[in-house]
Amino acid sequence: MEENREIMVKICGITTPQEARAVTEAGADMGGIVVFFPKSKRCLSLERAGEVLAAFGDGVRKVAVTVSPDEEQIRAINSAGFDFIQIHGPVSEAALQAAELPVLKAFNVTDLKELGKYAKNEKIAGYVFDAAEYGSGKTFDWELLKNTERDGRLFILAGGLTPENVARAVRTVRPDCVDVSSGVENDSGIGKDEKKIKLFTAAAKSALSPAAGRQ
Repeated sequence: MEENREIMVKICGITTPQEARAVTEAGADMGGIVVFFPKSKRCLSLERAGEVLAAFGDGVRKVAVTVSPDEEQIRAINSAGFDFIQIHGPVSEAALQAAELPVLKAFNVTDLKELGKYAKNEKIAGYVFDAAEYGSGKTFDWELLKNTERDGRLFILAGGLTPENVARAVRTVRPDCVDVSSGVENDSGIGKDEKKIKLFTAAAKSALSPAAGRQ
């Protein structure tokens, strides 16, 4: 695997146009918006999500983050202006087939055995590996991914990442992309901290540089 390469960065749980602009300015590659999951404090209606989507720069790919969506919800996301659908939890085959966008399937460390089932589905464009409770802001033992097959789809690491630990995570797991939400939030836990977004993005993207290797 090429060592001197730049990792992609996904900032998730974006809730305002200002945060979307901060993601763009930091040089992140993806921005995630939670939809159809009212249990999350970061969940937006599709109408509100549209206002946020419009604030991302052209280079940022936009991800609808959902939990066990049904067919109707998938169809609504298809036409809402997103580039990817990220799905946590079980999802029916019918819902997957309704997806017209590439799907990022999320796995908790407790359900990695499900990976093989989704690996055979042509709708799946990548995998997101998260802690036991998604959105918890907790890390997990990255060694659990050591033997996970790389099959050419996006390999995205999430779960408790911060500006302080993301470089170590990148060097340990060698993912294609790192995904953060709570790790770049304000200390109050409400809204994103623009400085943390910049620090996280810079740390992730420089983690495999020759200079980083000499540190």
